[in-house]
Amino acid sequence: MANRGFLIRFIDIGLIVLFGFLMISEIEATSRVELAGGDAEVAEPIDLDEEGRAFLVVDLGPEGLFRVTDAETAAEGAEDPASGASAPARTQAELAAILVERRQAHQDAGLETVVLIQPHPASLVQLTVDVMDVCDRLSLQRSLRMDIQVEPSGGEGAANP
Repeated sequence: MANRGFLIRFIDIGLIVLFGFLMISEIEATSRVELAGGDAEVAEPIDLDEEGRAFLVVDLGPEGLFRVTDAETAAEGAEDPASGASAPARTQAELAAILVERRQAHQDAGLETVVLIQPHPASLVQLTVDVMDVCDRLSLQRSLRMDIQVEPSGGEGAANP
């Protein structure tokens, strides 16, 4: 019987210590993820009407294809293949070849090329990273255009922070 009382007292002390640590610890509902590489630069939003620049939109489809169009054509929603849309690229090498060709045409016209990456919500994140890698290798400026829809995780009555 004495061992039983000792065990209960031991569990009681353990719980008191646990709750004590919980009370003095700093628990935050949200946290910030620090990535390697130093401070992140916050860039100004890109103005599509800026002179001296030509914008290419790289659409990432859910099937894993890269489609390159001019920003003006993409804004108009034209589906005509003769309107400046390229054939879909399946690999990074094909995408790089299309971007090099378009960049050369822009340089001949005296324009700087900026790539706008537009992933489909169902596309793989790795495809976005692949396009960013291609832009980095080709020394092209890039920007990410995406619509983020966040659903509350706690149901209907959940409060959003």
